[in-house]
Amino acid sequence: GMSEITADHPEVQAMVEEAIKSASVSEVTLSPEIYAEVLERAIAELMKKNKDRFPGAPEKGGWVVDNYPLSVDHWSALSEKGLLPDTVVCLKDTEKDGVCILHRTYLANRDEINSKILKRLTDEALQKKEEEEAREMLTSEEDQSLEAAEEKGEKIMLPEFAEDDFPDIPEMEIIKRKIDLFMHDWQTVESEIKQSPLVQVVALEIAEQTPESLLNQTVLVMEKPFKYHGWELSAEDLDEEAEDLAAEGEDEEEVEEEE
Repeated sequence: GMSEITADHPEVQAMVEEAIKSASVSEVTLSPEIYAEVLERAIAELMKKNKDRFPGAPEKGGWVVDNYPLSVDHWSALSEKGLLPDTVVCLKDTEKDGVCILHRTYLANRDEINSKILKRLTDEALQKKEEEEAREMLTSEEDQSLEAAEEKGEKIMLPEFAEDDFPDIPEMEIIKRKIDLFMHDWQTVESEIKQSPLVQVVALEIAEQTPESLLNQTVLVMEKPFKYHGWELSAEDLDEEAEDLAAEGEDEEEVEEEE
């Protein structure tokens, strides 16, 4: 008969492991409706004080939402409530395979990641030692004690990471998956955002940038629609203008004749 499948079955274990991996990557996100309602209330509250920001300040605007969920449904919920922002800024790191964000994330979670690295290196060292012992089958106690003494001298060292070259280590896999997921979601949502003609989208590279420089770039983008842009007249434009003036002149003559 068929063997009973238990929780210890390798395939079950593999499925559980994959489920845990997926869960660790995906964030818990509230429904689009809840997000939109909370934001609507917050903006309504803000609008009460908005005019006091500076003389002549408009009632609307003056708000920034950070880390809004990247989903088409969440964007649509804002659109339905008339809460679309003027500008959407996406901070990206595509240079050198995103090494900048990997390094920053490592530094932010250094203790946790380092302990995982050490555990893996220790496990690997123990496994290697067991394999060697199994091969050699030491008989002499003297040899064993000598080996033990040598082992005590062995130190497991953490690898050093250069800022511009982040090695491919298993401990960073979850972070890499999160970044890939973000980029995938951003592409989907970006095309949806671009359906709204009044919303401008700007993607800024964070590598070698300070928060101040990124802020300045964002402000420039936000102010651009309000700046006066000169228009260079081409030969066609001048001809067209001359024709319009001539036509206006003829119209005036006709009116005078009628009078």
